[in-house]
Amino acid sequence: MTEPEQPTYYPSVAAFVENYLIHIYQRQVTDTTDAVWCPEWWKHTEAVIRLETLWRAWEYFRRNPRTGLSNWFLDHADRHMAKLFDPSGPFKYCGVRNGHQELLSPLILTQPPKGMFQNVDTPGTAYQSVVEFVENYLSLLYQRQVSDTTDTVWCPSWWEHTEAVARLDASWRAWEYYRREADTGLSRWFIEHADPHMAVLMDPRGPFRFCGVRQGHKALLGPLPTTVAQPEMFADVDDPERYVPDSDVSDVSEQLRGGD
Repeated sequence: MTEPEQPTYYPSVAAFVENYLIHIYQRQVTDTTDAVWCPEWWKHTEAVIRLETLWRAWEYFRRNPRTGLSNWFLDHADRHMAKLFDPSGPFKYCGVRNGHQELLSPLILTQPPKGMFQNVDTPGTAYQSVVEFVENYLSLLYQRQVSDTTDTVWCPSWWEHTEAVARLDASWRAWEYYRREADTGLSRWFIEHADPHMAVLMDPRGPFRFCGVRQGHKALLGPLPTTVAQPEMFADVDDPERYVPDSDVSDVSEQLRGGD
């Protein structure tokens, strides 16, 4: 038997932002080199979803009179607001002086070869593959300025990068898990999974180095150089499912395109 939903203090995320959040987080947002804010935050997909998860987390933690709101601030609010206030974040180009500016767009994507990724046959998943998740959710969520590669980078052919495939696949599976937790699930997904993964992927020194939305994918990075370790240095683990050296692992990402 499912527990009845607890009544919320605020009727909507808009009421929460207008009557609580903007009074709590008073910042200097006229100088956009410091912190930015868009008065029309509701026009930004990422802001809507982050603030929605922040409101739901607040409604959950407020019921703990001792440490609830402290946990909400430290574990959720501060981290989400840092992303929203970031001059390179979703409110880039917007401001209290110039208002909302429609200068950011969904991340540009190219289609992977047909059959490269297989759909998962798992009941209850919102997206059937990492490709579907990236195309229909993640690329709409993380809208960034990725033309200037000194700031943030993105490769439209992300599926050409083994690390990107592994990270985005892991992020998708975590999202499918956390979305079922109505109170704090998506907030935790952002903070503990999506933001750290996307920070690595969009780092100009990361796996998309040399790639970009203008020049496309550039296969200029390869596996880290290594030499073969002496067999006697490491003892084999007695595990029937352990790695078999004779198997073909020339393409590590192949392991992510099929099963769970």
